Amino acid sequence: MSFDISRLRRADQIIGGGAIAFLIFLFIFKWYGVSSSSSIGGVSFSSSTNGWDTFHNSRWIWIITIIVALGAVLIAAGTLKFESPVQLSVVVAGLGALSTIFILYRIIHHPSAGASGTIGGVHYSASAGIKIGIWLGLIAAAAITYGGYLAMQDEGTSLSDVRDQASHAVSSATAAVSSPGEGSSSAATAGSGTPTAPPPGGAPAPPPAAPPIPPPAAQPGQETYGESTPPSQDA
Repeated sequence: MSFDISRLRRADQIIGGGAIAFLIFLFIFKWYGVSSSSSIGGVSFSSSTNGWDTFHNSRWIWIITIIVALGAVLIAAGTLKFESPVQLSVVVAGLGALSTIFILYRIIHHPSAGASGTIGGVHYSASAGIKIGIWLGLIAAAAITYGGYLAMQDEGTSLSDVRDQASHAVSSATAAVSSPGEGSSSAATAGSGTPTAPPPGGAPAPPPAAPPIPPPAAQPGQETYGESTPPSQDA
């Protein structure tokens, strides 16, 4: 299927633009770095890393957000087909909000340091902290969240609808997982030969009928006539 850009709503365009920007900011721009300099010959040193290499735990939430957002745009453009029990706009908005929160947490709580002084007439300075890339990533994640929210408004989805869709999806998944086990356990119970429970009301089940008693075996030299009639004797 071809990519039909005319099918994209304003919300889809914001989601797609935010996802592409987030991808670029995550891998190309620097999110954290260390720099130092001294007054001897103007020697300076700096080292910085992008968001993917800096935050090893949060990066998985961010990359999943980018993939889902781009997938939602491709589905809206008719390139992909996908059916979900929960609307994709809800998933995009939720992941975008989660990514935004994670980036805000990294901005507020991050290792930082700074020092300067003079040793033996040599002045030095050193610093460590966040870079411009993390701020750009925050803006991109917020754009994905806003686009997902606009898509929810276009589709008429409210928070109560989100709760109902989520509960229905969870119940369907639980039923799908528990059904095979219940079926096999029922079949095992039926074929195990175990006695059934007594009838309701407390009345005990009737005892099983006794097997029939076979007739006694005939003695040697005797014949059986009818119901064990002894043979006649000559006078």
